[in-house]
Amino acid sequence: MDEMIVVQRLLLSLLLGGLIGLERQYHDKPAGFATLTLICVGSTAFTLVSLYSAALGADPARISAQIIAGVGFLGAGSILRDGNKISGLTTAACVWLVAAVGMALGYGYYGIAFAASAIVLIVQLILRKSMKLLDKVRRYETLHIICEPSWKIVQKISAAMEKYGVEIIKRKVLKENGYFTVNIVATFTGHEFERITKELFEMPEIKDLTR
Repeated sequence: MDEMIVVQRLLLSLLLGGLIGLERQYHDKPAGFATLTLICVGSTAFTLVSLYSAALGADPARISAQIIAGVGFLGAGSILRDGNKISGLTTAACVWLVAAVGMALGYGYYGIAFAASAIVLIVQLILRKSMKLLDKVRRYETLHIICEPSWKIVQKISAAMEKYGVEIIKRKVLKENGYFTVNIVATFTGHEFERITKELFEMPEIKDLTR
C-alpha cells in the first residue's frame, strides 16, 4: 500500500475522531477530544496493520475482531451507575462508533466513515436539542423517597405532588432502618418534575430522593 494513502487515512481519522471528540468535550463528557481522537486513529492504525498482515498471509479479521473487543472495555469504563440512574451510555456508544469510523477509514471506505461521522454530529448537535420538547410531554417517572416514619409526611408528599396536577399511578410505602421508603409512580412533564422535586427537597422530613 502506498505510504501516502496510509498517511491520508490516518489524517482523516484524526479529523473525524477530533470532530466527534470536540462535541463530547464541549458537553464536558468523560471521553472528550483527546480520547476519541486516539481511539479513531488507533482503530485506523490497527486496521492498516491488518491489511499489511493479510499481504503476508495472516487473517486480517483477527485484528479487527480484537479492536471491537478492546473498544468494548473502553466503553464500559465510561458507564456509571448512581442508584437507579445510569449515565455514560451515550459516551460509550460514541466510543464504539468512533472505532467503527476509524476501521472504515483504515479499509478505505471513506463514504461510510464520513456518513457515520455526520450522523453522529447531527444526532448530538441537532436532534438532542429537539428532545427538549419532550419536557412538555407527560411521561412516567418513579420517585424513591426516604423520609421520617410518619403517615402525615407521606400524605404531605402526595399533596405536594397533586398540587401541581400530577396523577399518582402507584404508591408503595416500606419501613426500613427506622425510616419510610416511599416509592411513587406518577406522570410528570419535565418542568413539573423539577418544581416538585425542589419542593420535596425543601421538606426537612425528607432525607433522600432519587428517581
